[in-house]
Amino acid sequence: MNTQQLSLELATESAAPAAVTVGLLFGGRSAEHEVSIRSAATVCAALRAAGLRVVPIGIDRAGIWHCMPLGGAAFPQAVDERACAVTLAPGGNGQLMPCAAAAAAGANDLPRLDVVFPALHGPFGEDGVVQGLLEACGVPYVGAGVLAGALTMDKEFTKRLLLQAGLPVVPYRVHRRGEALPGWTALSDTLGPRLFVKPSSLGSSIGTAPADDAASLQAALQGALAHGDKVLVERRIEGRELECGVIDSEDGPIASVVGEIAIAPAFAFYDYEAKYLATDGARLDVPARLDEATAARLRSLAVQAFRVLGCRDLARVDFFIDDRGQPFINEVNTLPGFTSISLFPRMFAASGVALPQLATRLVERALARAAARA
Repeated sequence: MNTQQLSLELATESAAPAAVTVGLLFGGRSAEHEVSIRSAATVCAALRAAGLRVVPIGIDRAGIWHCMPLGGAAFPQAVDERACAVTLAPGGNGQLMPCAAAAAAGANDLPRLDVVFPALHGPFGEDGVVQGLLEACGVPYVGAGVLAGALTMDKEFTKRLLLQAGLPVVPYRVHRRGEALPGWTALSDTLGPRLFVKPSSLGSSIGTAPADDAASLQAALQGALAHGDKVLVERRIEGRELECGVIDSEDGPIASVVGEIAIAPAFAFYDYEAKYLATDGARLDVPARLDEATAARLRSLAVQAFRVLGCRDLARVDFFIDDRGQPFINEVNTLPGFTSISLFPRMFAASGVALPQLATRLVERALARAAARA
């Protein structure tokens, strides 16, 4: 399907009515707290541009939900822990309720949510935890369900399932805290002389570091284990880094155009600083400069990975292509970034789907899914 067909197909699907109230979750307990706030600001602007009512709900680092003031012109740059602490009422109607302390202080008139958009990244956000809470409360939500969220959050199990389906992944070795790891020679003989070490269940390149010898491997392992008990040691693919977005449609998953991340020479890889702090950490090419056959191959692999992992609504599939042209699936993100520098919204904009239309479509699919289940 070309980008013109994609734009026309989504344009013919019904949009969520303006009366819908969307609870927008942001912040959270993971190390990607700040990234989530940036994503949520973009999503909020898109939903409001589409005429939807947005209720920002900030989750602080302790996991407490706070209902932010409604109608603010600017999205909050941090979770306001002075705002009313809330929880979801049992029973499935999406009513927000004040927590005990807030109730004692006289908080009232909290809104009822028709649907939740969890603009959360990392553990306690896209790993099925929040999704399980929303399922238990009977509240519709955007994005992957509990199982797909858990599977894609854990990079080991993502790779296992993709390999079982015959899809190419970056060669790797799992290391768990307390286990003996083979020496540098054994790893380099198996995976190659240039490696990456990363936490198994985190994103935004947090805790990720290259390893080129025994000393740097040990340092990288210590850094990754600071973010969890399981890490991956992977072959470092020498080549190009590309991404492809996927969204659902009535006829099944649709892939966007492919985007490429060209990392600036000052950075060894696309780390957290290059992504979010540096003004010139990378050049983002949308669409990527690829021949038609290679682009079609990546888009096909992205859709296959989406299906194999049981994703729904949206995902971003990340790739490497080595110097011989061999593609490898790197990661699958079920709640991709929506920041100002994120490729997911850019790739769909280049595919003919503007962000307000895309965000509204995601909300509409969540509502339709809930109606079908009811």
